Amino acid sequence: MKIKGTVTSGKGNGRNYLLEEGYLQQCKRKLGFIPYPGTLNIKIDERDMKKFGKLKQGHAIILHGFKKNSKVFGSVKCFRAVLMGKDVVIVVPEKSFYTDIMEIISDKNLRNELSLKDGDCVEVNIKNA
Repeated sequence: MKIKGTVTSGKGNGRNYLLEEGYLQQCKRKLGFIPYPGTLNIKIDERDMKKFGKLKQGHAIILHGFKKNSKVFGSVKCFRAVLMGKDVVIVVPEKSFYTDIMEIISDKNLRNELSLKDGDCVEVNIKNA
């Protein structure tokens, strides 16, 4: 499955969540890497919104939610994908703020690694979908 979209800036919340130990250890164990602290956000092309909805219902790698002090962190669905020849993971938080934004993680800063800027059009190839 391929989903097209446009690189866009997020709210910066992904960084905070990715630094949480409860997620970091699961990423290392289940995804095979420690993610760069931040997500690459892709505004999904309107024509591909149905595909994204279908993806979210599909088989995923699950990062389980946890509780830290009095704060509850929700589960995260993860889907392996390829962006511009680079292996990445699409993350879909249980408590997502977005409906039309695909959040992507990697072990690298993808904006720098792939020379991406807001407004760039990209295509994400989802593995096994």
